[in-house]
Amino acid sequence: METGQRNILLDSIKIIAALFVIGLHCAFLYEYNKIAYQITANGIFKIVIPLFFCISGFFLFDVLKKGAIKRWMIRVGILYTIWMLIYSAFWIDLQNFSIIKFIAKIVVGFNHLWYLNTLLLSGFALYKLRNQSNLILIGSAIVLFSIGICIQYLGHFEVFLDNPILDKITKYPLIHRNFLFYGLPFLSIGYVMRKTNFHTKFSKTKVLLFLVFGLVLLAIDSLINYHYLSYKVVVNMHITFLIAAPALFMTAFTFHIPSSANSKILSSYSIAIYLVHPLIIVLITTIFNQGLSPTVLTLATIIGAILISYLLIELNKKVKYLL
Repeated sequence: METGQRNILLDSIKIIAALFVIGLHCAFLYEYNKIAYQITANGIFKIVIPLFFCISGFFLFDVLKKGAIKRWMIRVGILYTIWMLIYSAFWIDLQNFSIIKFIAKIVVGFNHLWYLNTLLLSGFALYKLRNQSNLILIGSAIVLFSIGICIQYLGHFEVFLDNPILDKITKYPLIHRNFLFYGLPFLSIGYVMRKTNFHTKFSKTKVLLFLVFGLVLLAIDSLINYHYLSYKVVVNMHITFLIAAPALFMTAFTFHIPSSANSKILSSYSIAIYLVHPLIIVLITTIFNQGLSPTVLTLATIIGAILISYLLIELNKKVKYLL
């Protein structure tokens, strides 16, 4: 899929996914309607991360087949290191420096960079499990992701409120949103889809119905959280991701749009937008003294992120490993 004509639809979906990240981080529609915000920014937009993991797992199949896992890990590791350095001013406190906190932040990752860290660990784990049967890989993905969701909701519903230690543990995002319970499951799904060519076995009508079904379930899932929790509660993991993310990924291949044009630039923009958008948010909120509404902030950040991404892409042609 990386040779010859590229699938411009897949590259376009990556761009849309990157913009979704901005929407969820800026609380798109928050000031207009809480239910609309819940369904979009606090719901459907969050399909981005499992989708990215599925895509990475899909292409990781060829990496593992070629025995290039070491080169892949070095590539991701360098990217993670560079951007941790770029954002170092936000997470290194020189006045109250603590070596423990410093190491912990490197292990966990700053803000959105947790994705790269998780991708690296998940990729290594999948490499170790690559010879397991498809049934074991998919079964383990469902079980592990379900465990992560259970931990998440134990914290959200404060089940261990009488036990401060367990209550704090279950409320800490890293305990459920990590390589084992989040990254590896969807990386495995993408890997098995490529291994079995599962993404080519269904008609356009069936895939489209599958996608609509998955997104509707995700919207309902978000509304249930809205009812029992609150729009103020950040739910990182939805059980319906297991349907919606693969369905969206399959759509890109079922409605394959080949292009001789260099649509790889779209893929580069999606990566750049994801990596740089927190800086744009900080810059805009500083300039306007947090006077912008969430939706306006979303639109302003999208414009700013696209402009800066262009500069990053040009710079990356001379300074490799920025993207």
